[in-house]
Amino acid sequence: NTQSGLFWTIVIESESVRVDLGAGTALYELRDAHPKDYITFENAILGNGPSPRPAVVSFKVQWTAIGPEQNFDNPAQKYRATMRNASAQMEWSARSDDYEFQSAPLASSTTDAAQLGQESNGSFY
Repeated sequence: NTQSGLFWTIVIESESVRVDLGAGTALYELRDAHPKDYITFENAILGNGPSPRPAVVSFKVQWTAIGPEQNFDNPAQKYRATMRNASAQMEWSARSDDYEFQSAPLASSTTDAAQLGQESNGSFY
């Protein structure tokens, strides 16, 4: 927990996100990020537990558009989007103290629902 009240949030380099809407692809990849492990949600919110532990996290999320563009426009809710249905796959790993976790490889990941596109809302509508 920081003075700003944010937790489980880190700044990433812009190179970690690559999107090519024309090709229908997007990639979000982070290697060896160092967030703090607060152990429990309550500790992250209230800060009344043990001190956060250092952690290391890596992940890769890949989207591939598989459908035609769909346009949405809802002026009443100030929401507009051009989206395509997509497949999404992810692999990740994390370490904190004596604990280490790793997902199955990216190629074995499956999608229940995903979209890739561009939206504008609120004051950006």
